[in-house]
Amino acid sequence: MILSVDPGRDKTGCAVVEEDGSLVVKKVIPTKNYEKEIAKLLSSFTPRALIMGNGTRHREMKERSEKLLQAMDRDIPVILVDEKYTTEMGEQWYRKDHPPKGLARLIPEGMRTIPVPVDDYVAWIIGNIYLGHVKAEDVGHRKV
Repeated sequence: MILSVDPGRDKTGCAVVEEDGSLVVKKVIPTKNYEKEIAKLLSSFTPRALIMGNGTRHREMKERSEKLLQAMDRDIPVILVDEKYTTEMGEQWYRKDHPPKGLARLIPEGMRTIPVPVDDYVAWIIGNIYLGHVKAEDVGHRKV
């Protein structure tokens, strides 16, 4: 089991992921409450590593994570993962879990907006990238 994080300026996605890539729990937390929320997850689960995307504010968040782990006397590594295209993948995973219903099905996918942040999905994807279950190529992006 791993704890994966999509760090952000205002909000951070978190996910606890099993070794097979399946999701245990995911949520979006305010970045200002990062230590409190991560401490709760670490009290409930025993991950072997904390996996973090290397995007927005990752240096600061890695340092905050290492200080928290040290304060909690938890000897687990904080590992950075390339998070290229993970936001697009997070949107795809969200759409798969929440297909449109009723008349919304008639709106072309490119014109539909996602009503909630997908940082929790992105954290789940970052965990799956680390575990080797997902690659950036899986987004179907033409630039890959």
